[in-house]
Amino acid sequence: MQEFLSLLETVLQSFEVSGSPQAFLVLFGLLFARFVAFVNIVPFFGGQAVPGTVKVATATALVIVAFPAAATEIPLSGETLGFGPVGFVALLAKEVFVGFTLGFVASAVFHAVVVAGRVIDHQRGATMGELMAPQVGQRVSQMGQFKVQLAIVIFLTIGAHRFFISALMRSFEALPATRFPNIEPGFGPAAEFITVLTGTIFSLGVQLAIPAVLALLLTDLFFGLINRVAPQANVFFLSLPVKMAMGIFVVAISISFIVNRFIASFDSAFEAFEFMLELFSRSF
Repeated sequence: MQEFLSLLETVLQSFEVSGSPQAFLVLFGLLFARFVAFVNIVPFFGGQAVPGTVKVATATALVIVAFPAAATEIPLSGETLGFGPVGFVALLAKEVFVGFTLGFVASAVFHAVVVAGRVIDHQRGATMGELMAPQVGQRVSQMGQFKVQLAIVIFLTIGAHRFFISALMRSFEALPATRFPNIEPGFGPAAEFITVLTGTIFSLGVQLAIPAVLALLLTDLFFGLINRVAPQANVFFLSLPVKMAMGIFVVAISISFIVNRFIASFDSAFEAFEFMLELFSRSF
């Protein structure tokens, strides 16, 4: 172990990184905990479709990029860290919590898309056909699968992921990795904001499903009138294929509305991401 630390110290000196090897490893581990929690939850990094080794490699690459800015937290050579092993474990838990929370905020729109797809498929009677969406780590309806994949494509096409990654990099300025938060003033508003955001997911999902829901409601009214005119007709079975086709048709012709709504939602999600960082920063 001592040979490894000596070798690491030599490597750090060659890259002009000050501080002891032990402090470097501690800071590297804390940064890695925040990044790997974030990468593991956000859909635009692939979710369960991406192997764990790729996620670890991605988080490590992000740590390497963010480390120079966070290296100011490393004490000078010979100085000890301000916490022991128990404190390190507590800081790791804090970093995982921060990464998970920021990842949840960044992925809120995608969960709203899942809600929208499920609402549409429930309205058109297609709730039995579910598919696994590895990006969000859950089973979704057929329309939900289509909308999730479309949302990820749009998200990456407009380059929205770069803004979230950049903000995550800057999060170490507002939320230092080696400092414990003061829970009293900062985490109360943050918990309240997360609760409101969870409710917003459902409301946004309904908004994204509105065009198809209205069209399917009119279809139900149309078949209800037919049932009044011809009670002997089995309108339930007659309406199923029509509602299936109507749902797909309305979604197809409202793609431009959906795309514009996605882009606006991504902008709102980034504002929520920045606001969450501000709430967390009040604790430090």
